[in-house]
Amino acid sequence: ADDVGKAVAANTVPKTNTASNTNAITALPDEEHTQAQIDEVFSLTQIFPTEFSLLSKSTPRDPDNYDPDDYFEENRSYEHPIKYSILLQPQDSFELSEEEQRQLWPPKSISLCIQYPAEYPDISPTISLLHDMNYLEFSMQASDALLDVMRKAMEEELGMPCAMGMVYAAREFFEGGQLQLLASCVNATPTISPVERKDGKVDEMFEKEDQSLFATSTLPRPSDAARIKECNAQGLQVACAMLGRAHHDDDGEVAAMDGTSAGRKGGSWRYTVGLVGKPSAGKSTLFNAATAFARQRGEGGGEVRCEDREANDDDDSGIILGGASMAPHPFTTIDPNIGYCLVPAPAGTCPEDEEGDHEKLVRSGLTLGSSHGRNPKGTRFIPVCLKDVAGLVPGAYQGRGRGNKFLDDLTDADVLVHIVDASGSSDAEGNKLCDDGNPDDLNNPLHDLEWVRNELVEWVYFNLSSKWDSISRRGKQKLIEMFSGYKQSQSFTHDVSVSVEKYVKEVEGRDDIFDQLEMWDEGDLHRLVSAFLGARFPMALALNKADISSSAKYISDIKSKLPIHGHHTGVSLSAHDEMKFISHQIKLAIKSSSKDSAPSQPTSINEPMSGRVWDCLQSAVSLRQPTLVFPVNDMQTLEPLPGLTSGYAIRDSSLPNHSFVSCITAAGGSVPSQWDIQRKMYIPSTKGDVKHALRDVILLKPGSTVEDVFLTLKNMGALEGEFVRAEGSSRIGEKSKPVTKSEFVGKHNRILRIMTTKRKVEWQKNRAAV
Repeated sequence: ADDVGKAVAANTVPKTNTASNTNAITALPDEEHTQAQIDEVFSLTQIFPTEFSLLSKSTPRDPDNYDPDDYFEENRSYEHPIKYSILLQPQDSFELSEEEQRQLWPPKSISLCIQYPAEYPDISPTISLLHDMNYLEFSMQASDALLDVMRKAMEEELGMPCAMGMVYAAREFFEGGQLQLLASCVNATPTISPVERKDGKVDEMFEKEDQSLFATSTLPRPSDAARIKECNAQGLQVACAMLGRAHHDDDGEVAAMDGTSAGRKGGSWRYTVGLVGKPSAGKSTLFNAATAFARQRGEGGGEVRCEDREANDDDDSGIILGGASMAPHPFTTIDPNIGYCLVPAPAGTCPEDEEGDHEKLVRSGLTLGSSHGRNPKGTRFIPVCLKDVAGLVPGAYQGRGRGNKFLDDLTDADVLVHIVDASGSSDAEGNKLCDDGNPDDLNNPLHDLEWVRNELVEWVYFNLSSKWDSISRRGKQKLIEMFSGYKQSQSFTHDVSVSVEKYVKEVEGRDDIFDQLEMWDEGDLHRLVSAFLGARFPMALALNKADISSSAKYISDIKSKLPIHGHHTGVSLSAHDEMKFISHQIKLAIKSSSKDSAPSQPTSINEPMSGRVWDCLQSAVSLRQPTLVFPVNDMQTLEPLPGLTSGYAIRDSSLPNHSFVSCITAAGGSVPSQWDIQRKMYIPSTKGDVKHALRDVILLKPGSTVEDVFLTLKNMGALEGEFVRAEGSSRIGEKSKPVTKSEFVGKHNRILRIMTTKRKVEWQKNRAAV
């Protein structure tokens, strides 16, 4: 009996034979599945930093600067199949007394072990329980019941990452007292199977107990519709106040909403903008316009997909464009499209934005650079990840349309752009209406703003209310912990809760509401969810199809009401027009690169690109600004670090390719500093070349320190050795001042020079190579 409970394993891929499952485990995943698996691993390390343990092998990409707690894919290479464990007992369970922990949890630690098959998350992973308990300490019946609970959680998220859901389901199992309930059932019928009697009939007593095993009886007290609507609006007021705080003041202090006060970790930021909206609103069209179709394929590169024909209409070049699928019907996009786009930096975030500073640079004989180019207004481009997900329909939080799959895809985003059909020519399902020139006001796009916001709120509210029994018993810490599933630190949620608590005290006169969760009504929970979502996912509006005549009155009406329903800014645009301009320029660029191509004919698209898609993305990033830092090699010339010139500035995956560069120049913008126009490629600088001032910029999370900048540059290969000292300044020509490793970075020290014990001299290597 002592050996029975040592390690309980259970393959959870139903209706699959052993040989097939073995092949799925041992086969290597393709690029798409690999990325999904690594993304989930990284997310889990952020959500369960002390409970997570990687069991499969991984290799550091830079052994000299290896951080065993950094699971980001740029810092380590994973071997497949990926296998890891997560300790089920939460390490922050101090809200439970020792007696409660002893009663609810097994006497020793227990972990969930997960191994990915090649096609995960499209198929289920293999799971097992890891512990060192004998049968008397943790019975086989308890093990089977726990695995059943986790299987149900896994089945509910089939096709999506499911590890976090299984962990929370397991914790609910223990903290809901189900272990004790199961023990009492087993003790009551020691000689009869708890599932089936000898006569083949289900045991009636156990059936009743089993139903209660997974039941949740406690919910927040009911509220009427008026109360819920009022509390949702109050939550938005709290969120707006939080977003209105500056990330840093002139002394570099960090605003509370950034979470630094509660220990949030800074560092480099892979900033992501999510595109949301009902089907056929133009999300994929805007995605293709912003990313320049993400990938281009020349003649013979593949067959035309029917979804791509909008970009290839009226074209006989034989060139086929990739990118996100587009078609005039709902749910053209099934799985999310992800690609890099270029976004003009938010106003005031770059040194050259300061009045007179650009001229000061020119008078000094220096050339202002930019690693990713500039828009027609001269604003520096910064690289941002863009994510286009499936269309949202009313009732998605209940499973309609793409349901929770859509909502789960959103959790990677830092801000959202809501693409609205401003013409009013489609219904809430994305179906095109009869075009009689007089759209019904029932299809006023203003309604879309309300129900899309409501879907997001109800998604989170439903998840929390279904677990309210456990939440209300365990208190504030458990409630805050539940929000970590939306890929946000607990410190951020803590700051939201502090703001909500302060607001309720001022408005309703109630003190310490988070110490009285059992008294909450549905309105209280909606208020918290609304505040969290408003601060976590601020939204900008893309008022699309502005070229249709019926759009004018709706656009004017919506803009006059902003901010409304969690939307703060609105930009009118025609994603289709900009996409057509981009596709035309890409095809010209591909043809001009062909050795046997004929001279390019005059363009048939005479209208210049409006750049409104760029403006829209800029307005979104401005809602939740990253900290921009400009690393330099010299504080006088502001020249770039040699290590960045030989790597990041010519090889980074976020750099625009030849076709994208052609679109930038055709729109009136300027090319990246290391781009060679004649050779149509990025080239490293050699001795004697112009050294572009302030060429490089890195995006950091608010609350980052000088040490975070140092570590980021080391990971990028720009610096070696150990930190010695640093100096920084805010403006061009300003005298630099010493800065410490622990000092927060912000506008006051955004131009930064870091000195180490070992400097790279890449220009010598490049000179030898040339």
